[in-house]
Amino acid sequence: MKAKFSTLLMVMVLISMAFVSTASAQNNISNETQYSDKTDNISLEKARLVASYYVQYVPNVTEKVEKFQDWNDATVKKSEIFYNLKGEKSAYAFNVTVNGEYSGYILISATKDNYPVLEFSKGKIPSTIPKIKNKTESLVKEHVNKDNLTIGKAKPLYLGATFYYAQYPLKNKQGKVVNNVTVDLTTPAIVKSNKSKIKKPVIEINSSRQQKMKKEEAHRQWKSIEKRMSTGLSLSKAKVSSSELGWIDGVPAYEWYKGCSPTASAMVLGYWKNNGYPGFPEEITLIEELANAMGTSNWPEGTTWPIEIDNGIEEVCDNHGYNNFDANNDYYVSWNEVINNVNSDEPFVINMLSGGTGSGHSQPYGEHSVTCVGYSDNTEDYIFIHDTWDENTHHIAFGNWGGAMATWVNP
Repeated sequence: MKAKFSTLLMVMVLISMAFVSTASAQNNISNETQYSDKTDNISLEKARLVASYYVQYVPNVTEKVEKFQDWNDATVKKSEIFYNLKGEKSAYAFNVTVNGEYSGYILISATKDNYPVLEFSKGKIPSTIPKIKNKTESLVKEHVNKDNLTIGKAKPLYLGATFYYAQYPLKNKQGKVVNNVTVDLTTPAIVKSNKSKIKKPVIEINSSRQQKMKKEEAHRQWKSIEKRMSTGLSLSKAKVSSSELGWIDGVPAYEWYKGCSPTASAMVLGYWKNNGYPGFPEEITLIEELANAMGTSNWPEGTTWPIEIDNGIEEVCDNHGYNNFDANNDYYVSWNEVINNVNSDEPFVINMLSGGTGSGHSQPYGEHSVTCVGYSDNTEDYIFIHDTWDENTHHIAFGNWGGAMATWVNP
């Protein structure tokens, strides 16, 4: 269960201008700003080639976690084309099949202004899950029954990490489209039902700087993967070197209790308990102490003010006689900082705003705290995480979120 702290991020604008609060998902939809008016568009065929090429790399990047070894012999087939609110293509979804059987999906950007590989997982995209499709269609039918309108074919929308929607055109008796209904597929719930322009909640971190750096990094990754493909370099035969893979051994994996922020923080201190600081209590007690120190509320369950995460960690450390610990919230997380902390064997907390879908899951993280335990620095940048939803290790592409705050913890 994830803590709903998105609305609480407003206070952080006054501190660092890092986060801007989001409006309610029931009333608005985010239109990610990475889709500029002038983009380098990617064709379906090129996206298919990238997907086919990239599945060879997945078994290497995930060798310490999920079992993707069968993807070495995988093939890809188009599943869906996603659009943004301007009607432009935003992403291509491909089913990954092994020996004719479904084995997961991979999502490729339809523009060079976004990372080449947006997601890959053994789960399913919300728009392809029958239960969700049936629920959304029922919601739309209930909504339009009183107006005597008929429902047209839904257009799938992908507006960035976690933002999966379906937009249904509504037709009158003459077959003319007179309205539309947009449904959030991850809830599911109707979020808009008229022709007026959809107002976007702002999801920005140092907006202009962040978006410029994201676009530059996306173009760099497209250039890298295109070069590899043109030279015929086989990703499946190229093992990930030690310099490209960082990993911290011995970080415990705790499941959600009291809140995602205290649980993720407890995994960090649990690591230090086994590495020179035995005075910290065991899992449940440690989480309870952190939740109390951070002021995590019981209602809404598990809600934590982000600015209190570092203070809460230091308070618990002090209470157990470890006043040498220094915890700091960092409202702009760079890739080099991730690498440096992992290489120094110092796990940390990442607090995501509108986090994308982690490997092995079919639901996005949204507003959620996780513990970073490693990275892959190669064709695509990934972080390995313990996400509090289970005791497994998962991965997510670096930057696959609307915003992120890191809490570094250093003794």
